[in-house]
Amino acid sequence: MTQQDQAVLTRLVESAKLAEGPAAEPDLGPKRRKASTAIESTYATLRNRIIKGSYPQGSKLHLETLKSSLGVSGSTLREALTRLIGEHFVVAEGQKGFKVAPMSLCDLDDLTNARITLETTALVESIQLGGGDWEDQLVTSFRRLARAQEWLEADPVEAFDAWETRNQEFHNALVAASPSKWLANFRGILLHNSERYRRLSGAQGPLPVEVHEEHKAIFEAAMARDVDQAVSALSQHIRRAANVIRSNGLLKEQEESR
Repeated sequence: MTQQDQAVLTRLVESAKLAEGPAAEPDLGPKRRKASTAIESTYATLRNRIIKGSYPQGSKLHLETLKSSLGVSGSTLREALTRLIGEHFVVAEGQKGFKVAPMSLCDLDDLTNARITLETTALVESIQLGGGDWEDQLVTSFRRLARAQEWLEADPVEAFDAWETRNQEFHNALVAASPSKWLANFRGILLHNSERYRRLSGAQGPLPVEVHEEHKAIFEAAMARDVDQAVSALSQHIRRAANVIRSNGLLKEQEESR
């Protein structure tokens, strides 16, 4: 793997971490470094709580309550919320304040289509450009995901966090040899947004016994350098959450309007 590919892999793995953010400038003074760290920490905490449903979709985000519970200043909180607005986790309501972005079938379909476009593009590049190190990382991540799948089938609610971590590692490993920085950046945003829906389909939907077979099909096609089969298998897999949510009525009709 080239130095460029290794750098891409590092960024993709880091995109799955909640504390991801721009690197601090080397000449920042102590006060600016402290402020930047506080913003990153606040952003990471809020995003994590939104993804996991601690702050339900459509719920109001009361600034005074958040400042008190997080122990941050108003400016720090607003900077973090602005970043979350840019990543579509939070919606600004003019003079009314902020709320958690609603979840809807319309949004899910849009998110799913966008994710398929970006992730399959990155997968094709990885299959074409990936070397032995890419294959080794993919093998390792698939084995770890297979173990996590067993835990998920035994206890979908308690094991979801561990499974989600391994799931993101596997998807990151699939596309790790793609050289595009922009593709990796936008793909990371979509992956985190889709986690809200995966949690809904995984925790409230039927037991996903077919998920391991889907991952296996993607893995085997990628290792065989079969671009067409890999793209087809990955596309069907990404659509799983939308299909489960729609067929089981896990989003109500009134939640579809924004």
